[in-house]
Amino acid sequence: MKNLILKYGIISGLISSIVGTLNWFVIAKPLGVTISQTVGFTTIALVLLCIPLGVKYYKNNINNGVISLKESFKIGFGITSVSGIVMAIHSIIFFALQKDEFLEWQIQDMTDAELLVHNQQMAETPDFVFTPLFQGLVMFVMVFLFGALITFITAYLFRKKGV
Repeated sequence: MKNLILKYGIISGLISSIVGTLNWFVIAKPLGVTISQTVGFTTIALVLLCIPLGVKYYKNNINNGVISLKESFKIGFGITSVSGIVMAIHSIIFFALQKDEFLEWQIQDMTDAELLVHNQQMAETPDFVFTPLFQGLVMFVMVFLFGALITFITAYLFRKKGV
């Protein structure tokens, strides 16, 4: 089970990291914040489909067509955790290298009123929020929450015979 979790988790994390890098260099800069964020969240949701793929593989190819809720949860949360770690490492590296450009990019399409509110919020935000480690933690938590939802759905659906 450990190898299966590592395989699907690393695949999920690497695909998301590659698409995230392409998103930044190909989509984000020319097309703006909203489209880039949509691509980012959609990518995370799609790559976490490795969870049901991993659970189904285990059920059909390793466990003779049956799987318990406990096994589904182990596999799902394992894949989510590995994927989240890979994506957190990517976020740490990205933010360490692109922090200033990223912060400027976020405000590029703001109106004067939005910029005023944004600057006020930024002044009130603690400095640690803008560290690579914190950004990596945020990415891990976000991926884990998405993954938990997909894990619960997968465990419920695959516990039934014949799915």
